[in-house]
Amino acid sequence: MPLAAKLAAAATFWAAVFLVQKFNWDLGGWKALALLALLLGLPFLSQFIRRRAPAPLAFSRRLAVLVGILIAAHLAYFGARMVHPRLTDMATTTLAAGAALLHRENPYRLPIDAEAGALPGGTAFQGYKYLPVMAAVYLPLGAAMGERGVLITNLLLHLGTLFLIARLARACGASGLVALALYLALPLVPQQILAKGDTDPAAVLPLLAAFLCLEMRAGMAGFLVGLSIATKLLPGVALLPCLMPATMAARRRYAIGTGLGLLPILPFALLSPGALYDNIVLFNTVRPPDSTSWLALAPAMAGAARAAFIAGFLGIAVAIRRRPPELPVRCGLGAALAIGAILCGPAAHHNYQLWWLPFYCVLLAAAFGRAPPKLAK
Repeated sequence: MPLAAKLAAAATFWAAVFLVQKFNWDLGGWKALALLALLLGLPFLSQFIRRRAPAPLAFSRRLAVLVGILIAAHLAYFGARMVHPRLTDMATTTLAAGAALLHRENPYRLPIDAEAGALPGGTAFQGYKYLPVMAAVYLPLGAAMGERGVLITNLLLHLGTLFLIARLARACGASGLVALALYLALPLVPQQILAKGDTDPAAVLPLLAAFLCLEMRAGMAGFLVGLSIATKLLPGVALLPCLMPATMAARRRYAIGTGLGLLPILPFALLSPGALYDNIVLFNTVRPPDSTSWLALAPAMAGAARAAFIAGFLGIAVAIRRRPPELPVRCGLGAALAIGAILCGPAAHHNYQLWWLPFYCVLLAAAFGRAPPKLAK
C-alpha cells in the first residue's frame, strides 16, 4: 500500500471502532452495522498480505516515538484511575469469586451475581459467570488490594498483550510498531482495561501466545487455547479452528494440549455440574438480548443468527483443515469469528471488542507490508 492508502486504512479502522464504542445502549442496530463493516473489511485486507519492501527507517523512528507517547498516556491514565477505582460487575464478581476460592467455597453455588439472579430462572443464575482460571488470575492482587489489585493485574496483562501483539505482528512479517500504534490509539482499550477493570485480557492473552506457538509447538498452542477457555468460554471457543495445525500428528498434539488446558474446570464440573452448566452455558442461551445487540430489535432472528455463526465456524474449520493458511490470515479469521460471535449473541458490550481488536490490528499491520529488517527480528 502507498503511505496515503495506509493512513486512510488506519483512519477508517479507528473511525469504525469509534462508532462501535459510540453506539452502545439503545443503539444495537447501528453497532451491528459498524461491526459488520469491520467484518467485511477482513477479506479485503487479506488480499494485501505480501512480502513488500520495508518501510523507511525514518518513518519507523517516528512510529517508535508515537508508540512511546501512547504507552506513556496509558500509564498516566492508569495512574489517574487508581485514585478512585470504579469497576464493572465483571471485575467485582471476579473479586468475590476469588474470595470464595480463598475460603475453599464454590463460586458457582454462591449468590455472587445478584443482577443475573433477578432474571427468569432465579437462583439458578446467581453464581459466578466466568470460569475458574479467571478468578485465580485476579486472586493474588485482588485479595491483597481489592479493586486496585484488579487494575494492577490488568496493567500487567495489558503490557503482556502489547508485547505479544508486537511479536505476533513480526511473526506475520509486519512491523510490531504499526500493530501497536493501531491498538494503542483506540480509546476503547484503556477505558475498558485500565478504568473499568474488564477482565477479558486474561482470556485474550493466552490466545495471542497460542498463535505464536502454533507453527513450532502445536501441543503448547492447544494448551494455551484450553487455558483461555478455562478462563472464559469466549473468545477461546470461537477461535478454536483458527489454530488447527497443518498435519494430523500436530492436530493430535493440539487436541491433547487443549484438553490439558481445560483441566482447571474439572473439579467444579465434578463437584457442581448443574451449577456450572447453569451459570456458564444455560445463562447465555436463555439470556434475553439487551439494547446493545441488534437482536433486541429482532429477537425472533436469534436462532437464525446462531445457525449462521455455526455454519461459518464449521466452514472455516473445514477450509483450514484442507488448506492451512498463513499466520496473518489465521489472525484475520480469528477476528472474523470473534466478531461473528458478538453479532449472534444477546449483547455486544464494549469489553467484548477486546476479543478481536489485537488480531485485527495484526492483520492490518501485515496488510501494510513487510517490516524493516531490524524490526522484524
